[in-house]
Amino acid sequence: MRIAVLVLAAAGLISASTMYTVDGLGSLNGTESVAYAVNDSGEAAGWATAGVDPQALAFSTGSSPTNLTSAAHGTDATASGINKAGWIAGTAYAGGTSYGVVWTPDGVINLGAGTYAAAVNNAGQVAGNGATAFLYSNGSQTNIGALAGGSWSVAEALNQSGEVAGYGNTASGIEAFVWAAGAMTELGTFGGADSYAFAVNDAGEVVGNAATASGYLNAFAWSNGAMRDLGTLGGSQSYAYGLNDSGVAVGYSWLAGNTDMHAWVLLNGVMTDLNSLIPAGSGWELTAAYGINNEGEIVGSGIFDGRQEAFLLDPLTSGLSSVSSIAGVPEPASWGLMAIALLALFACRQHRRKV
Repeated sequence: MRIAVLVLAAAGLISASTMYTVDGLGSLNGTESVAYAVNDSGEAAGWATAGVDPQALAFSTGSSPTNLTSAAHGTDATASGINKAGWIAGTAYAGGTSYGVVWTPDGVINLGAGTYAAAVNNAGQVAGNGATAFLYSNGSQTNIGALAGGSWSVAEALNQSGEVAGYGNTASGIEAFVWAAGAMTELGTFGGADSYAFAVNDAGEVVGNAATASGYLNAFAWSNGAMRDLGTLGGSQSYAYGLNDSGVAVGYSWLAGNTDMHAWVLLNGVMTDLNSLIPAGSGWELTAAYGINNEGEIVGSGIFDGRQEAFLLDPLTSGLSSVSSIAGVPEPASWGLMAIALLALFACRQHRRKV
Protein backbone atom coordinates (compact mmCIF):
# COMPACT_ATOMS: atom_id res chain seq x y z
CA MET A 1 0.00 0.00 0.00
CA ARG A 2 2.85 2.38 0.91
CA ILE A 3 4.53 1.73 -2.44
CA ALA A 4 1.30 2.50 -4.31
CA VAL A 5 0.95 5.77 -2.42
CA LEU A 6 4.54 6.70 -3.24
CA VAL A 7 3.97 5.97 -6.93
CA LEU A 8 0.87 8.17 -6.91
CA ALA A 9 2.89 10.86 -5.15
CA ALA A 10 5.52 10.48 -7.84
CA ALA A 11 2.89 11.05 -10.51
CA GLY A 12 1.84 14.25 -8.74
CA LEU A 13 5.46 15.30 -8.43
CA ILE A 14 5.96 14.93 -12.18
CA SER A 15 2.89 17.01 -12.91
CA ALA A 16 4.26 19.67 -10.59
CA SER A 17 7.62 19.37 -12.41
CA THR A 18 9.66 19.29 -9.18
CA MET A 19 12.68 17.14 -9.98
CA TYR A 20 15.49 18.75 -7.96
CA THR A 21 16.14 20.18 -4.54
CA VAL A 22 18.32 23.30 -4.46
CA ASP A 23 21.05 24.13 -1.94
CA GLY A 24 23.01 27.36 -1.69
CA LEU A 25 26.75 26.71 -1.44
CA GLY A 26 27.64 29.99 0.23
CA SER A 27 30.33 32.57 -0.44
CA LEU A 28 32.83 34.77 1.40
CA ASN A 29 31.49 37.45 3.73
CA GLY A 30 28.40 38.14 1.64
CA THR A 31 30.19 38.38 -1.70
CA GLU A 32 28.83 36.81 -4.90
CA SER A 33 29.86 33.28 -5.86
CA VAL A 34 29.69 30.75 -8.69
CA ALA A 35 30.25 26.96 -8.80
CA TYR A 36 31.79 25.79 -12.05
CA ALA A 37 32.51 22.06 -11.64
CA VAL A 38 31.31 19.19 -9.45
CA ASN A 39 32.67 15.69 -8.80
CA ASP A 40 30.62 12.55 -8.19
CA SER A 41 30.73 13.11 -4.42
CA GLY A 42 29.00 16.46 -4.79
CA GLU A 43 32.13 18.51 -4.00
CA ALA A 44 32.34 21.61 -6.19
CA ALA A 45 34.89 24.19 -7.31
CA GLY A 46 34.38 27.82 -8.28
CA TRP A 47 35.09 31.28 -6.98
CA ALA A 48 33.78 34.33 -5.18
CA THR A 49 34.16 37.97 -6.07
CA ALA A 50 35.87 39.69 -3.15
CA GLY A 51 36.04 43.34 -4.22
CA VAL A 52 37.95 43.33 -7.50
CA ASP A 53 39.90 40.14 -6.73
CA PRO A 54 38.22 36.74 -7.30
CA GLN A 55 38.96 34.07 -4.70
CA ALA A 56 39.07 30.37 -5.66
CA LEU A 57 36.68 28.28 -3.56
CA ALA A 58 36.07 24.63 -2.71
CA PHE A 59 32.38 24.00 -1.93
CA SER A 60 30.77 21.23 0.09
CA THR A 61 27.06 21.08 0.90
CA GLY A 62 26.30 21.89 4.51
CA SER A 63 29.56 23.69 5.27
CA SER A 64 31.14 27.04 4.50
CA PRO A 65 33.28 27.19 1.35
CA THR A 66 37.07 26.94 1.68
CA ASN A 67 39.14 29.79 0.25
CA LEU A 68 42.00 28.24 -1.76
CA THR A 69 43.70 31.53 -2.55
CA SER A 70 46.69 32.51 -0.46
CA ALA A 71 49.49 35.06 -0.61
CA ALA A 72 51.96 32.25 -1.32
CA HIS A 73 50.13 31.36 -4.53
CA GLY A 74 48.76 34.71 -5.62
CA THR A 75 46.39 37.36 -4.38
CA ASP A 76 43.44 36.28 -6.53
CA ALA A 77 42.43 33.04 -8.20
CA THR A 78 39.64 31.09 -9.88
CA ALA A 79 38.88 27.35 -9.82
CA SER A 80 37.26 25.54 -12.75
CA GLY A 81 37.79 21.78 -12.35
CA ILE A 82 37.67 19.07 -9.67
CA ASN A 83 38.36 15.31 -9.69
CA LYS A 84 37.11 12.47 -7.49
CA ALA A 85 39.98 12.92 -5.00
CA GLY A 86 39.08 16.58 -4.53
CA TRP A 87 42.02 17.92 -6.55
CA ILE A 88 41.01 21.32 -7.91
CA ALA A 89 42.38 22.93 -11.07
CA GLY A 90 42.44 26.68 -11.50
CA THR A 91 44.51 29.77 -12.05
CA ALA A 92 46.21 32.06 -9.54
CA TYR A 93 47.56 35.52 -10.25
CA ALA A 94 50.60 37.16 -8.66
CA GLY A 95 52.12 40.44 -9.78
CA GLY A 96 49.93 40.46 -12.87
CA THR A 97 51.19 37.04 -14.00
CA SER A 98 48.98 33.95 -14.27
CA TYR A 99 49.97 30.55 -12.88
CA GLY A 100 48.06 27.39 -13.65
CA VAL A 101 47.69 25.51 -10.37
CA VAL A 102 46.19 22.33 -8.93
CA TRP A 103 45.26 22.37 -5.27
CA THR A 104 45.73 18.91 -3.71
CA PRO A 105 45.63 17.61 -0.11
CA ASP A 106 49.44 17.40 -0.29
CA GLY A 107 50.04 20.91 -1.59
CA VAL A 108 49.83 23.00 -4.74
CA ILE A 109 51.11 21.90 -8.16
CA ASN A 110 52.30 24.95 -10.08
CA LEU A 111 52.32 24.67 -13.88
CA GLY A 112 54.47 27.75 -14.37
CA ALA A 113 54.24 31.44 -15.23
CA GLY A 114 51.92 32.42 -18.05
CA THR A 115 49.79 29.27 -17.77
CA TYR A 116 46.15 28.54 -16.93
CA ALA A 117 44.64 25.27 -15.65
CA ALA A 118 41.13 24.42 -16.81
CA ALA A 119 40.35 20.85 -15.74
CA VAL A 120 41.80 17.84 -13.90
CA ASN A 121 40.81 14.19 -14.30
CA ASN A 122 40.92 11.29 -11.85
CA ALA A 123 44.41 10.27 -13.02
CA GLY A 124 45.74 13.71 -12.11
CA GLN A 125 46.13 14.85 -15.71
CA VAL A 126 45.46 18.55 -16.27
CA ALA A 127 44.14 20.40 -19.31
CA GLY A 128 45.97 23.70 -19.38
CA ASN A 129 46.91 26.64 -21.53
CA GLY A 130 49.99 28.62 -22.37
CA ALA A 131 50.74 29.88 -25.87
CA THR A 132 48.64 26.89 -26.93
CA ALA A 133 46.64 24.25 -25.09
CA PHE A 134 48.53 21.44 -23.39
CA LEU A 135 48.00 18.24 -21.40
CA TYR A 136 49.97 18.02 -18.17
CA SER A 137 50.67 14.48 -16.94
CA ASN A 138 53.19 13.15 -14.40
CA GLY A 139 55.24 16.32 -14.38
CA SER A 140 55.47 16.85 -18.13
CA GLN A 141 53.46 18.82 -20.68
CA THR A 142 52.30 17.61 -24.09
CA ASN A 143 51.64 20.48 -26.46
CA ILE A 144 48.30 20.14 -28.24
CA GLY A 145 49.19 22.71 -30.88
CA ALA A 146 46.92 24.74 -33.11
CA LEU A 147 44.29 24.05 -35.76
CA ALA A 148 45.15 24.30 -39.45
CA GLY A 149 45.72 27.94 -40.35
CA GLY A 150 45.72 29.00 -36.71
CA SER A 151 48.30 30.11 -34.16
CA TRP A 152 46.71 29.47 -30.75
CA SER A 153 44.37 27.08 -28.95
CA VAL A 154 42.56 26.97 -25.59
CA ALA A 155 41.75 23.83 -23.57
CA GLU A 156 38.52 23.94 -21.57
CA ALA A 157 37.73 20.33 -20.66
CA LEU A 158 39.26 16.90 -20.12
CA ASN A 159 37.88 13.37 -19.80
CA GLN A 160 39.26 10.33 -17.98
CA SER A 161 41.05 9.09 -21.14
CA GLY A 162 43.03 12.30 -21.49
CA GLU A 163 40.97 13.64 -24.39
CA VAL A 164 40.82 17.45 -24.41
CA ALA A 165 38.10 19.76 -25.73
CA GLY A 166 38.46 23.45 -26.44
CA TYR A 167 38.76 25.90 -29.30
CA GLY A 168 41.36 27.64 -31.43
CA ASN A 169 41.72 30.08 -34.27
CA THR A 170 41.76 29.11 -37.93
CA ALA A 171 42.13 31.10 -41.13
CA SER A 172 38.37 31.79 -41.14
CA GLY A 173 37.45 32.15 -37.47
CA ILE A 174 37.47 30.30 -34.14
CA GLU A 175 36.49 26.64 -34.09
CA ALA A 176 35.75 24.06 -31.42
CA PHE A 177 37.94 20.97 -31.34
CA VAL A 178 38.47 17.70 -29.52
CA TRP A 179 42.02 16.35 -29.19
CA ALA A 180 42.48 12.58 -28.88
CA ALA A 181 45.42 10.28 -29.52
CA GLY A 182 47.52 13.25 -30.61
CA ALA A 183 45.10 14.47 -33.28
CA MET A 184 42.81 17.52 -33.29
CA THR A 185 39.32 17.18 -34.79
CA GLU A 186 37.44 20.33 -35.79
CA LEU A 187 33.77 20.18 -34.78
CA GLY A 188 32.32 22.79 -37.16
CA THR A 189 29.68 25.51 -36.73
CA PHE A 190 26.02 26.11 -37.62
CA GLY A 191 26.93 28.26 -40.59
CA GLY A 192 28.60 31.07 -38.65
CA ALA A 193 32.26 31.84 -38.15
CA ASP A 194 32.93 30.56 -34.63
CA SER A 195 32.38 27.67 -32.23
CA TYR A 196 33.62 26.82 -28.72
CA ALA A 197 33.77 23.48 -26.85
CA PHE A 198 33.44 23.47 -23.06
CA ALA A 199 32.90 19.85 -21.97
CA VAL A 200 33.81 16.32 -23.10
CA ASN A 201 32.66 13.08 -21.49
CA ASP A 202 34.21 9.62 -21.42
CA ALA A 203 32.34 8.61 -24.59
CA GLY A 204 34.04 11.47 -26.45
CA GLU A 205 30.80 13.46 -26.72
CA VAL A 206 31.25 17.23 -26.62
CA VAL A 207 29.05 20.23 -25.84
CA GLY A 208 29.63 23.93 -26.38
CA ASN A 209 28.41 26.88 -28.39
CA ALA A 210 28.42 27.46 -32.15
CA ALA A 211 27.51 30.43 -34.31
CA THR A 212 24.58 30.32 -36.70
CA ALA A 213 24.56 32.07 -40.08
CA SER A 214 22.97 35.08 -38.35
CA GLY A 215 25.95 35.32 -36.00
CA TYR A 216 24.13 34.23 -32.82
CA LEU A 217 25.56 31.44 -30.64
CA ASN A 218 23.50 28.31 -29.95
CA ALA A 219 24.34 25.46 -27.61
CA PHE A 220 25.45 22.32 -29.45
CA ALA A 221 26.00 18.65 -28.74
CA TRP A 222 28.60 16.80 -30.85
CA SER A 223 28.50 13.00 -31.01
CA ASN A 224 29.79 10.45 -33.55
CA GLY A 225 30.98 13.20 -35.86
CA ALA A 226 27.68 15.11 -35.97
CA MET A 227 26.80 18.44 -34.37
CA ARG A 228 23.25 19.02 -33.11
CA ASP A 229 21.68 22.39 -32.35
CA LEU A 230 20.11 22.29 -28.87
CA GLY A 231 18.02 25.42 -29.40
CA THR A 232 17.30 28.14 -26.82
CA LEU A 233 14.79 28.97 -24.08
CA GLY A 234 13.14 31.46 -26.41
CA GLY A 235 15.92 34.03 -26.63
CA SER A 236 18.50 34.66 -29.32
CA GLN A 237 21.42 32.73 -27.81
CA SER A 238 22.22 29.72 -25.61
CA TYR A 239 25.35 28.17 -24.15
CA ALA A 240 26.29 24.61 -23.07
CA TYR A 241 28.97 24.19 -20.41
CA GLY A 242 28.47 20.85 -18.65
CA LEU A 243 28.09 17.20 -19.71
CA ASN A 244 28.13 13.94 -17.78
CA ASP A 245 28.99 10.43 -18.96
CA SER A 246 25.31 9.65 -19.64
CA GLY A 247 25.17 12.53 -22.10
CA VAL A 248 23.10 14.92 -19.97
CA ALA A 249 23.99 18.52 -20.85
CA VAL A 250 23.51 21.76 -18.91
CA GLY A 251 24.07 25.44 -19.60
CA TYR A 252 22.18 28.73 -19.80
CA SER A 253 20.11 30.62 -22.33
CA TRP A 254 18.52 33.98 -22.93
CA LEU A 255 14.76 33.98 -22.47
CA ALA A 256 12.30 35.55 -24.91
CA GLY A 257 12.98 39.27 -25.10
CA ASN A 258 16.70 38.77 -24.30
CA THR A 259 16.53 40.58 -20.98
CA ASP A 260 17.01 37.58 -18.64
CA MET A 261 19.08 34.39 -18.65
CA HIS A 262 18.08 31.06 -17.08
CA ALA A 263 19.91 27.82 -16.42
CA TRP A 264 18.78 24.75 -18.38
CA VAL A 265 19.12 20.97 -18.52
CA LEU A 266 18.45 18.79 -21.55
CA LEU A 267 15.42 16.58 -20.80
CA ASN A 268 14.07 14.19 -23.40
CA GLY A 269 16.01 16.07 -26.06
CA VAL A 270 14.44 19.38 -25.08
CA MET A 271 16.21 22.31 -23.42
CA THR A 272 14.28 22.72 -20.16
CA ASP A 273 14.41 25.71 -17.81
CA LEU A 274 15.78 24.47 -14.48
CA ASN A 275 13.66 27.03 -12.66
CA SER A 276 10.61 24.98 -13.66
CA LEU A 277 12.08 21.86 -12.02
CA ILE A 278 12.79 23.13 -8.49
CA PRO A 279 10.26 23.60 -5.67
CA ALA A 280 7.94 26.57 -6.07
CA GLY A 281 8.66 29.28 -3.56
CA SER A 282 12.31 28.27 -3.13
CA GLY A 283 13.38 31.90 -3.49
CA TRP A 284 15.91 31.00 -6.19
CA GLU A 285 16.26 32.22 -9.76
CA LEU A 286 18.78 29.89 -11.42
CA THR A 287 20.63 31.93 -14.02
CA ALA A 288 23.42 29.62 -15.20
CA ALA A 289 24.37 25.93 -14.94
CA TYR A 290 28.03 25.06 -15.51
CA GLY A 291 28.65 21.52 -14.29
CA ILE A 292 26.88 18.16 -13.90
CA ASN A 293 28.24 14.95 -12.38
CA ASN A 294 27.42 11.31 -13.02
CA GLU A 295 24.90 11.34 -10.16
CA GLY A 296 22.92 14.04 -11.95
CA GLU A 297 23.86 16.81 -9.50
CA ILE A 298 24.14 20.23 -11.15
CA VAL A 299 26.10 23.30 -10.08
CA GLY A 300 26.05 26.89 -11.26
CA SER A 301 24.97 30.31 -10.04
CA GLY A 302 21.66 31.98 -9.35
CA ILE A 303 19.99 34.84 -7.55
CA PHE A 304 18.91 34.26 -3.95
CA ASP A 305 17.84 37.03 -1.61
CA GLY A 306 18.97 39.59 -4.16
CA ARG A 307 22.53 38.27 -4.46
CA GLN A 308 24.32 35.93 -6.86
CA GLU A 309 25.26 32.68 -5.14
CA ALA A 310 26.61 29.28 -6.15
CA PHE A 311 24.05 26.46 -6.04
CA LEU A 312 23.90 22.68 -6.16
CA LEU A 313 20.82 20.86 -7.47
CA ASP A 314 20.24 17.33 -6.19
CA PRO A 315 17.89 15.12 -8.27
CA LEU A 316 15.02 13.58 -6.33
CA THR A 317 15.94 10.24 -7.90
CA SER A 318 19.27 9.04 -9.24
CA GLY A 319 17.55 8.10 -12.52
CA LEU A 320 17.76 11.75 -13.57
CA SER A 321 21.49 11.29 -14.13
CA SER A 322 20.82 9.47 -17.41
CA VAL A 323 17.35 10.24 -18.76
CA SER A 324 18.54 12.52 -21.53
CA SER A 325 21.44 11.25 -23.59
CA ILE A 326 22.57 13.60 -26.35
CA ALA A 327 23.26 10.54 -28.50
CA GLY A 328 19.95 8.71 -28.04
CA VAL A 329 16.77 10.47 -26.94
CA PRO A 330 13.60 8.64 -25.79
CA GLU A 331 10.28 9.38 -27.41
CA PRO A 332 8.55 12.47 -25.93
CA ALA A 333 5.42 10.53 -24.94
CA SER A 334 7.50 8.14 -22.83
CA TRP A 335 9.08 10.82 -20.60
CA GLY A 336 6.31 11.01 -18.00
CA LEU A 337 6.05 7.23 -17.72
CA MET A 338 9.82 6.91 -17.51
CA ALA A 339 10.05 9.46 -14.71
CA ILE A 340 7.25 7.77 -12.74
CA ALA A 341 8.93 4.38 -13.23
CA LEU A 342 12.24 5.77 -11.99
CA LEU A 343 10.62 7.25 -8.91
CA ALA A 344 8.71 4.01 -8.27
CA LEU A 345 12.00 2.10 -8.43
CA PHE A 346 13.53 4.58 -6.00
CA ALA A 347 10.56 4.11 -3.65
CA CYS A 348 10.94 0.33 -3.79
CA ARG A 349 14.62 0.60 -2.89
CA GLN A 350 13.81 2.84 0.05
CA HIS A 351 11.14 0.34 1.19
CA ARG A 352 13.61 -2.58 1.05
CA ARG A 353 16.13 -0.63 3.14
CA LYS A 354 13.55 -0.27 5.91
CA VAL A 355 12.49 -3.93 5.94
